[in-house]
Amino acid sequence: MTNDLFITNLAAYTAPKIVELKAKEWVDYGEDNDYFNYLIELYLNSTTNHSIINGVSNQIYGRGISAINANKKPEQYAQMMTIFKKSDLRKYIKDFKIFGMAALQITYKDEKVFSATHFPMETLRAEKCNEEGEIEAWYYSNDWQEVATKRQVPQRIPAFGTTNKKQNEMYVLKPYVPGHYYYSPCDYTGGLPYAKLEDEIGDYLINDTINNFSGTKVVNFNNGMPTPEKMQQIKSDVMQKLTGSRGEKVIVAFNNNSESKTTVDDIPLNDAPAHYTYLSEECFKKLIVAHRVTSPMLLGIREGNDGLGNNADEIETATLLMDNIVIKTYQDIWLRLQNLLWIINHLKHCMIHFLQTMVMPCDHMAISLHTYDIR
Repeated sequence: MTNDLFITNLAAYTAPKIVELKAKEWVDYGEDNDYFNYLIELYLNSTTNHSIINGVSNQIYGRGISAINANKKPEQYAQMMTIFKKSDLRKYIKDFKIFGMAALQITYKDEKVFSATHFPMETLRAEKCNEEGEIEAWYYSNDWQEVATKRQVPQRIPAFGTTNKKQNEMYVLKPYVPGHYYYSPCDYTGGLPYAKLEDEIGDYLINDTINNFSGTKVVNFNNGMPTPEKMQQIKSDVMQKLTGSRGEKVIVAFNNNSESKTTVDDIPLNDAPAHYTYLSEECFKKLIVAHRVTSPMLLGIREGNDGLGNNADEIETATLLMDNIVIKTYQDIWLRLQNLLWIINHLKHCMIHFLQTMVMPCDHMAISLHTYDIR
């Protein structure tokens, strides 16, 4: 086969697979053991996915955690705020939303929890379970591709509750999902193909603006077959002169005769603007559903040309639904974790809760206070 035809970046999208490979002492996550980074890329590169994750994470955190009876239990409240720093709580919630998992490094002092600090979930891999089916440790590496090439050895960190409070432990929040034992997928897994599609649409439009071709034209030179080196040089010259926002608008060509003239053939994409508008709207709608967002306006996202609107009842209903079916679910998971750690430190009757951020304050609207009584 000759290299007479040059095609650049016309690849098809392939849905990623989550594969649990029991390799060595740890279990890989994804075919290339790089699935966490894949989720990070979709978070950073998909506009809708990025906005939803940020909006939901901010609503979960609200204004942080507090205790209703803090004035009655000042010492216990102060200890609680010392163990969990606000910055760690924010990071923990963001990781949990992006990955479906989150990690805290638990440090002990005098057999009590001294601190619970955020640990980047993407740097961890689960150790193969023991005979009882328990994960006894997690392996850490800041670059798992370096581990794959044997240029780095991961560090083993004992799992929470396995050292009798003698050394640092790793607590990994991993909700139950059928068919997933070592790693739990994110709660918007069904929307990942649309986040990827939105990312690809953005890349295509940027590429179309910069290059002005994107596989829609074929330039034919009909005066013989040059050497491969000459073909590459001609290709580079054409791309440099005729593509981009500053590409030459007028082409001047000299030919020996009409039979050997240069031709430019179109590869048409009919109704391209309408086509990409449809794809963008479809991505938006599917990601809204995947993240269970009752109304985009609650996250500061406008849908289409709709304004803020004046339907207070509709916004109130959407707010209450979002708070009850999404936000409180996440908050309850976190409060139960705190309850477990407070029991270890013998903290009792400390009614902790999240301080809510009201999306739209209304005199007649009240979101119930979500508390957890540690007894």
